[in-house]
Amino acid sequence: MTSTLSHRLETYSRGIDATKLNTVDVWTPDTPGGIAESKLWVIYIHGGAWRDPEVDSKSFAPAINVLWSSSSRDSFAGFASINYSLSPYPSHKTIPSTPDDASRNVHHARHVTDVAHGLHYLQDRYKIHNRYILVGHSAGATMAFQLYQGLFSETPLPQPISVLGIAGIYYFEAFVEAHSSIPVYKEIMDNAFPDQTLWREASPYSSRPGKETLWEHAEVIVISRSEDDELVEKEQASLMLERARSIPHAPEKVFFLQASGLHDEIWSSGDILASLVVKTLSLHKTS
Repeated sequence: MTSTLSHRLETYSRGIDATKLNTVDVWTPDTPGGIAESKLWVIYIHGGAWRDPEVDSKSFAPAINVLWSSSSRDSFAGFASINYSLSPYPSHKTIPSTPDDASRNVHHARHVTDVAHGLHYLQDRYKIHNRYILVGHSAGATMAFQLYQGLFSETPLPQPISVLGIAGIYYFEAFVEAHSSIPVYKEIMDNAFPDQTLWREASPYSSRPGKETLWEHAEVIVISRSEDDELVEKEQASLMLERARSIPHAPEKVFFLQASGLHDEIWSSGDILASLVVKTLSLHKTS
């Protein structure tokens, strides 16, 4: 009998600073006897320019539907998609943020520490260490490459076997400069990272050495971008590939995967994002 997926929305932080966006969507198969340890989790970090309330953890659902219907389904232990607190967006056309909403009034580094708390939760509950592929789209890809050991001194973060960054923003200064004629790009960056003196340290491409990043220790590192992407320029992927290829053993584990579709079509179609996950899985098996 073919197993189905059960979906749950779980809360990963309950402390005094927790917000209503400190949640994670989890999909697991209804499998008698539990989940085999040989199978892998896929953990997703959504994009949305660190502020868009309409791009959230549910944006991974179309890809999950494709993955669970594919010939690769037996490779997966489960799927999770992490929400995180957002930066202000009072000009949003339909769901503007308000000053009294703690979940939509944060700045760097709260986004990435929220994701780290989510990973800790998934480790405690599902034992994902060395059993998961970390996937991020756009700002989510930025965070996938920002995570490092030392964010929380008391407990190490679970290590992914693979990191897949799709349409990511990796060098903030170059990103703003490439779109200098469009003021909203600098507005987005200033909104999420108001202290510009931290831009270089926070950018995955130019961050200072010495941080034990999760991505550098992954068995497979994948940068992906579509030539049809109308929002994030090609240079971002090129720069991050340059950075990734500077680490030890890069020829054996750093790859570029060509995506297709417009920026948000990559996740909204389901098929494109799912195909990138499957290709990353194949690279892991052959690397």
